[in-house]
Amino acid sequence: MLQVDPRDAVFLYVERPVAWQTFLSAYAFVPDGSQAHPADRREIARWISDRARGIAVLRQRLVRVPFDLDHPYWVEDPEHSVEDHLFFHDGSGWQELREWMAQLVQQPMDRSRPLWELHVVTGVRGIPGVGGEATVAVMKFHHSMADGELSTTISRTLFAAGPVTAVRPGGPVAALQIPAPAGLFASAVRACPRKVGELVGGLREFRATRHRLLVEREEGTHTLPVAKRPRTVLNQPLGPDRVFDVAFLPLDEVRDMKAALGEVTVNDLVLTVIAGALRRYLHEIDGPTAGSLAAAVPMSIRRTRASESRNQFLTMAVDLHTATVDPIARARAIHRSVLEERERLSIPAEAVAASCDVVGVIPGWAIRAALRIGYGRPKRRADSIHYVNTLVSSVRSGGADLRLCDATVVAGFGLAPLVGLGGVAHAIGSVGNSLTVNVTADPVQLADIRRYRELLLESFAELRDQICLGNGSPVRLDIGSVASG
Repeated sequence: MLQVDPRDAVFLYVERPVAWQTFLSAYAFVPDGSQAHPADRREIARWISDRARGIAVLRQRLVRVPFDLDHPYWVEDPEHSVEDHLFFHDGSGWQELREWMAQLVQQPMDRSRPLWELHVVTGVRGIPGVGGEATVAVMKFHHSMADGELSTTISRTLFAAGPVTAVRPGGPVAALQIPAPAGLFASAVRACPRKVGELVGGLREFRATRHRLLVEREEGTHTLPVAKRPRTVLNQPLGPDRVFDVAFLPLDEVRDMKAALGEVTVNDLVLTVIAGALRRYLHEIDGPTAGSLAAAVPMSIRRTRASESRNQFLTMAVDLHTATVDPIARARAIHRSVLEERERLSIPAEAVAASCDVVGVIPGWAIRAALRIGYGRPKRRADSIHYVNTLVSSVRSGGADLRLCDATVVAGFGLAPLVGLGGVAHAIGSVGNSLTVNVTADPVQLADIRRYRELLLESFAELRDQICLGNGSPVRLDIGSVASG
């Protein structure tokens, strides 16, 4: 058994029927050559099964401690079968696929099995930039099981073109057993005195660290993000439904813009595009926003800090400078904000460790109770929101070398989970020369997602045109071709 890291377990505790903590990563495949035909279901099932057997996390199911007296455990499922996680669907059009995916992300997962699913949708037509029909493989993960980077690693293994070499280590599956609830409960009870002592010590350390950081902030040696942001129509309590759309952008154009502007990254430019779209959308439906919006932007720590967590990231609170009209000035300002947040989160490593230590010794039932009380209290209508207004996550998908039998990947897209008062989430991905801004939203809050996608494209065009004009370069992109579909 492997106990679930507290940072992963939190995703189990915070989810509710209006906000399941699952996300989707989808890949569109087309057969190689004009005369090739899509693989049949048997071939696809064999392809996936051969590769999934060697991925340990896909065989591990969740085992809860009774009453959530302690964090749950990952246990290898003795009844695991890849076929139980594989589902086939007949597809139709691009719009129908998006609507179905928006429903899929809000369907709870079976916790008696490993928390992943693979849905294969055949015969999908009309995906922007993809000619003919495509087979779309939709990976569904629970966030406690994987973050974006780990899920991408898993997907690249499942859709690897090379031969399969990984095999199941150890003894036969039949020898595995799921631990009895009574034993887990007894173990948690015995650990209670030690956990209480660790909690007291952890709280003491956390308070001391927090006090020191507050002193350093007063002295100007440490900064904290802006605590209050304007509350908009996109920052209301979540409902149960979701909508999903994708803005496809040419990655080579974005890279040219980055090179022309200098001292910015591709992610900075995408944040600038999103900021422009948010600014325009809110202005159209609710008038000018008083103040600048901010985005929660996950920052991977896999290569900088040792951790057993499957969610290895810290969250930056990046000012989107939506009050800045000039898109180039906004891009440079966002770049500075990202650098400031990276510096802020890289210095107080002990503060992060102290926070994780505290969370690790708080039992699940206490976290659930606190959240239930918080969600159940009457909400006072405030004009501000804490720290951020939206989520913008970005995961490097790697090259366009993924395969499904005799088909090659031609596009990638997906849905992110919503949480708290964030009615809109953006997930940035890329496959080949296609960069996608994936929008997941509560339809009550983002009432016209099609218009929002159009504004993303218009915001991109405005930024591109300003950069090109400033460098004397011709405008190369026909934005209408990108907006099709």
